[in-house]
Amino acid sequence: MILKQLEIEYFRLFPYLKIQFSDGINVISGMNGQGKTSILEAIYYLALTKSFRTSNDNTVISHNKNHFNIQSTCSVQKSPDKKIRIFYSVNNGKHLFVNKKEIAKFSEYIGTIPCVILTLDDLKLTMGGPQDRRRFFDILISQLSPVYLEDLKTYRRIIQQRNTLLGNENKEAVKKQISIWNEQLVMHGTRIILYRLGFIDFLNDKLTEYYNKISVSNDEIKVVYRSNLSEDVTLLGEVQIRQLFYDKLPRLFEYEYERKITILGPHRDDFMFLKEKKSFKDYCSQGENKSLVIALKFLEWEYLSRERHLKPILLLDDIFGELDNSRMHGLLHFLEHIGQAHITTTMQEKFKGHKSYNNIILKDRQIYDG
Repeated sequence: MILKQLEIEYFRLFPYLKIQFSDGINVISGMNGQGKTSILEAIYYLALTKSFRTSNDNTVISHNKNHFNIQSTCSVQKSPDKKIRIFYSVNNGKHLFVNKKEIAKFSEYIGTIPCVILTLDDLKLTMGGPQDRRRFFDILISQLSPVYLEDLKTYRRIIQQRNTLLGNENKEAVKKQISIWNEQLVMHGTRIILYRLGFIDFLNDKLTEYYNKISVSNDEIKVVYRSNLSEDVTLLGEVQIRQLFYDKLPRLFEYEYERKITILGPHRDDFMFLKEKKSFKDYCSQGENKSLVIALKFLEWEYLSRERHLKPILLLDDIFGELDNSRMHGLLHFLEHIGQAHITTTMQEKFKGHKSYNNIILKDRQIYDG
């Protein structure tokens, strides 16, 4: 997948900006506050129809305007170019167009432009809370499977509606109605868990190798799925997981009703990263954590590439100041084998001596060739 051109209007700092990209590494350099990250954010919108910085589309619109517009031209191997446009206005919401045809269901589009992003926030992945790790897995798998994305969206609605029911003061009425929501919770929750377990199998086949290349070490790395259904959920099949769900929900009713919240299911699960059988979060240094996150992003890129039969677009947002020389070397070595990458940096000198790249200088909201 190659993003050939990007055109944005009333997006963040930019009244208007148009950029031509090369097929390989595009380095967007400039001082802080120039809008480098906003360019990656616009590309991310094209891939996932949303921002990686905010959940509120209104905050992305330029000051005193009421809409933003993002347009691009993409090429996929020998297929005709695709024209992709995302338009959002305060009054009419968000609209997505591919070759001028509006796409009604965003979930059917996501994955058209596979994308992997690494930001400073990602470097906290293993040190952050369970919601950060769930988000990493959910975004990745959603790009591969519209079914997973639909299950995830439906499951979240079920949780909201079930929690509303649990808030009803009439306990007997809740008891009569809760089984309807339990059926839906079990069906969609089981499928979400199975998808996640499939990706963990892929990670555990390769994570040790990738981590050791980056960290120049010889450690065993593993990721474990921590489910509140069972400690042994990775050993269970679909029928067994579903039965566990059914068995546990009635036993937890009093506890959930007292707290007015759903506590069982993949929305409360976590992923534990282990080095030599010890928790990364509790025992590892910041440098080791960075090596792990970079390895995860490389594997995310490889997994998407393998499953989609397309090289994902790689976005790297101003991370080079956080990396020491060995990790920097490992990242640049990976970039030599990548397809298209878009990198923001204030440290352009880091790329001197590296293979040819397209240097884009951003200054005063304008683009200059390097």
